[in-house]
Amino acid sequence: MIIGVYGTIGAGKTTISNSIKKLKFKVINADKISKEILNSRDIQKQLKNAFPNAFVNDVLDRSKLRKIISENENSLNKLNSIVWPEIKNQILLIIQTNSGNIVIDAALLPELNLEVDKYIRVKANLLTTLWRVKKRDKKPFKETYSIYKQQKQRIKKYKIDNQVIINNNIWTKSITYKQLHKKIFK
Repeated sequence: MIIGVYGTIGAGKTTISNSIKKLKFKVINADKISKEILNSRDIQKQLKNAFPNAFVNDVLDRSKLRKIISENENSLNKLNSIVWPEIKNQILLIIQTNSGNIVIDAALLPELNLEVDKYIRVKANLLTTLWRVKKRDKKPFKETYSIYKQQKQRIKKYKIDNQVIINNNIWTKSITYKQLHKKIFK
């Protein structure tokens, strides 16, 4: 079984994915794959052509890139067109080389057009989202809000049948196995 977990930045996707992992699922985290891909020479070359201002002394400054994509949805789309095909290839490779249950954690997962048995959308209110990302990434609220808003608009366009988990609890990372079991095996 392949479960797809998606939602906006700071919604709590990784928390939910890690909880599902305890139900004997292998977790594929698209953010981790993305960070690895950004180090590839070919991707770096494409990024330098598309986002020259995100480089300092020929080295990608991820903070600058994040700022650029937070300010302009066209820049986000350009970044996605460069990085997503490789992310998809890496995810497919992991799926092909692993048997058993898998959970894929990716903000805009439905846009990768992968074969997923069940989608789970993780949602959190804006205040919770901003607090989580500030604590985790130490990025300005304005930048996070811009990314959140872009992702939320894209997610609204998805026409998929999914389960929804509201994950607004700031103080704890708990979600019961009963809740997860119901969402996954319903």
